[in-house]
Amino acid sequence: MQSGKIKCENFRAMEKNTLRGFADLVLPSGLKIIGATLHEKNGSRWVGMPARPYTKEDGKQSWASIIDFVDRPTKDRFTAQALEAIDEFLG
Repeated sequence: MQSGKIKCENFRAMEKNTLRGFADLVLPSGLKIIGATLHEKNGSRWVGMPARPYTKEDGKQSWASIIDFVDRPTKDRFTAQALEAIDEFLG
């Protein structure tokens, strides 16, 4: 377990629409998030949590969250730290 910083242990590049790849992130608590998504559009970047696919009533595929944040400030802090960890891993 590490102290205070999110660590990126692996990154798999994949470009599709806004998607740039998948990251495995280890949080200071020891929780490991496998398959967090890195997205980019119009100069903005963000990290998405793993989600599971499902088919809507109209037949289109969508994604349901598996884990989420309690509020926007918490999500924003996580995103900033996760982007830093990914950038550090990618060098």
